[in-house]
Amino acid sequence: MYKVLKLNNIAEEGLKVFNSERYHCGDDVTNPDAIILRSYDMHEMDIPKDLRAVGRAGSGVNNIPIDKYTEKAIPVFNAPGANSNAVKELVLASILIAARNIHSAIKYVELVKDSENLKSDIEHGKKAYVGFELPAKTLGVIGLGQIGVKVANAAYDLGMNVIGYDPLITVDNAINLQPGIQNVNDLKELLNDSNIVTIHIPHKKETENFIGDNEIKKLKEGSIIINLSREAIVDTNAILKNLETNKIKTYVTDFPSEEMIDHKDVLVMPHLGASTKEAEINCAVMVANSLKSYLESGNILNSVNFPDVKLTINSPHRLTITNKNMPNIIGQFTSVLGNSQINIDDLSHKVLNEIGYTILNVDKPISENVLDEISNIEGVMKVNILF
Repeated sequence: MYKVLKLNNIAEEGLKVFNSERYHCGDDVTNPDAIILRSYDMHEMDIPKDLRAVGRAGSGVNNIPIDKYTEKAIPVFNAPGANSNAVKELVLASILIAARNIHSAIKYVELVKDSENLKSDIEHGKKAYVGFELPAKTLGVIGLGQIGVKVANAAYDLGMNVIGYDPLITVDNAINLQPGIQNVNDLKELLNDSNIVTIHIPHKKETENFIGDNEIKKLKEGSIIINLSREAIVDTNAILKNLETNKIKTYVTDFPSEEMIDHKDVLVMPHLGASTKEAEINCAVMVANSLKSYLESGNILNSVNFPDVKLTINSPHRLTITNKNMPNIIGQFTSVLGNSQINIDDLSHKVLNEIGYTILNVDKPISENVLDEISNIEGVMKVNILF
């Protein structure tokens, strides 16, 4: 029986993936084979002895110490794209709210609601909240993954000029961009030409403060910046400084801080990006299926630290090998199998960064001696016999 530890409330549709006699899933599971979670912070958590996989029902994995799990040859799965429509819709709402100054106008109405001259105050005050329409305005989209592409296409449909920037854009995402959307290789060009900038890149060391004072200086006066990605991607101090000079007219963020909450020109939301029932279900189902497939067949799909590897089951026995990316390592463990008179019916091997992963279909059971011999090869991190 596979044991799955649940660290957060997970959509029931996702948990149903584990509804069989082969699984026990709950928040009281000890020594689990897999862990499924959403926002639980795993950085200080000890790694269970027999843990084989971790799955986050969402796209970001900042709450998981990826390097720590990679060292233990444990794949970490996520759900890329499962919440992309939810984030896209919130970006569109943010664009419309900021363009029409709706957030500031609502605050004004709250301020004068008890006035004895309410109607005249409203008519007089509304002049301060005149906005602009979207056609002919330019949206800059930084990051053209699944979310960025959806945002770019939707804004284009609203009549906006759209500029995208992503040096690492995949072929599939490039194909999915609507004709007419400009894809530039120079961030400066996007910043110079945009009225509104929205950011959709992952948070890692290289992207901290990706938008700072130098980048903001390249924007038009009175620009709007939308950050529903991660707080640390944008330099908060630079934002506050440039709000005071009106270089930035409005900053929209999904990550509240004391400085931002009370600022009149900041639209703050409580991390609502993927907070829809549909997104929670999609994420839970996607990552649960990835965990199930890995536990039962060794196949990997949507891992952040392991390569995607899939192999059809066409033999009575299967093993998987995780190794450091070293020369001739595949030849060494296939030689061990050959010397033991074990035929390899099929194999699939891929590499991601420094991690290699191989699935092998073989015609005979793997003995303890063969297992030990493969495990002792320099660079081999883990060997799993599935059946």
